[in-house]
Amino acid sequence: MKENGLSEREVLDYLESNPGFLENNEPLLNSIINNRPKDGTISLAQKQIQILHERNTEMRKKTALLVKRAKTNDEIFEKTRSLNLSVINSTSWNELNETLATQMIIDFDADFVSIHLKEIDTINELDHIHFHNKKLPCEALLGNQVTQCSSLRAEEMGSLFPIDQYDEAGSAVLLKMKLARGGGFLCIGSNEPTMFSQEIDTMFVRYMADVLACVINRLIEL
Repeated sequence: MKENGLSEREVLDYLESNPGFLENNEPLLNSIINNRPKDGTISLAQKQIQILHERNTEMRKKTALLVKRAKTNDEIFEKTRSLNLSVINSTSWNELNETLATQMIIDFDADFVSIHLKEIDTINELDHIHFHNKKLPCEALLGNQVTQCSSLRAEEMGSLFPIDQYDEAGSAVLLKMKLARGGGFLCIGSNEPTMFSQEIDTMFVRYMADVLACVINRLIEL
């Protein structure tokens, strides 16, 4: 310890308690890191300061990533809220079909969207709502699963999104809906085979499927 000065331990304790000090005094940090003895060795204090600097840099990167993810989730939540309000206010199959064609495709950057329903006596086929008397095209793809994200062959894409007459491979997220009668699936597709992978978070899409199921149950009874 120097006379009337601080020991290395006291300096390091202060820096550990105030990790932003060196970041806020970058010239001093660079001077410490670059001020090495001629033989190239690094003192213990310099080494520990380097470690603190690296930890602080990594923490700032992680914080920036969390902020970015939070902003993205806020945007998705707002779009989901707006879509669900439009879905809830649908009073006919035509209105629901129009909501799927506009808000769901545009706001969520989807290339295709379809709802497949079984054993429901109602109006003629719509662009994005398809009624079936027999097995639904989604059932073989989903099996016992409730949700699935995967790449699909051209013929599979064509069966899910018939209005688009799609003849190339793509990807889709498939969700089974809980209906009071028959069966139903929500399908959202992309012409990018890797767009919907097993790693994506389907929380917001599952929420949309639940809201759609409630509205469909109401329309069935009209």
